[in-house]
Amino acid sequence: MLHRATGSRVAMHHYSQAGSGIASMAPRRTAITSTGALDGKVRLDDQLRPDIDYDRPRGGGDALFDLVGDLAGARILDLGCGLAPFRSRLEDKGARWVGLELDGPACSVIGDGDRLPFSDDAFDGVLCSAVLEHLPEPDRTMAEIRRVLRHGGKLFGYSSFLEPFHGMSYYHMSHMGLEYLLMKHGFRPTHIFPSHNGTAYQLECMLFPKHVPVMQPLFRKLAQWSFANVLAANRLARRIAHGVLGKAGSRDPENHRQYGRLLSLRFAVGFNFIAERGTLPDNLPSGYSALIKEG
Repeated sequence: MLHRATGSRVAMHHYSQAGSGIASMAPRRTAITSTGALDGKVRLDDQLRPDIDYDRPRGGGDALFDLVGDLAGARILDLGCGLAPFRSRLEDKGARWVGLELDGPACSVIGDGDRLPFSDDAFDGVLCSAVLEHLPEPDRTMAEIRRVLRHGGKLFGYSSFLEPFHGMSYYHMSHMGLEYLLMKHGFRPTHIFPSHNGTAYQLECMLFPKHVPVMQPLFRKLAQWSFANVLAANRLARRIAHGVLGKAGSRDPENHRQYGRLLSLRFAVGFNFIAERGTLPDNLPSGYSALIKEG
């Protein structure tokens, strides 16, 4: 499993020694460069891939079932289906639904994502909604998904990012982390877009640890609206500052659109995604290492 460096800006220290005793306890800076020193080299193009659509569609997550394409006659595995909230949505589109869960009354198959009880290439699509963050070993399940999904089939769903810790959640991934996990297992992501504003949702969870009818939905709308305007103010301030300072790209509309996309991704509660099963990659993004090689 991949563990990415945190990019700490804390300077590295060591202590000089003489004989068996410590001669000096004063910290001395070494020549080691922290990954934080490379942040100034990171560009929008390093954080957003040109082959992925990051724009949140009208309708948000509900649009995922339209973006995934024609599902008529398709055999779809709903992995970790829970109480099967998406079954009717899939069957309304003509899909043949198969729901797998560790246990529960709503699933059609009881099983473990690490050892899926299906043959190779058994499904045309796999729905994986709010599951990846709950997997102690996501690589195992991703390998199993790849095995049971036919070549060209779609893996689609939702994964947490700034959603607070809940249930037994392990990995809350950024959009780059999600991209890496998908590509590592031979899936080509085509769509990754934010669900809602994560800061607003965190505030909602703090104030409403238990669901409160009427009041909580009203607060949610107000909080989401408020933080959407905060991000809009951020985009406007950046546009003005870059214009005044004459920065490169200050007159480029696409540069501002890309910044807006990244801003929404940075503060997302989670991501809806669609990826197509393809071939395993020859190489993968190398993060900060690529910036060092570029010089």
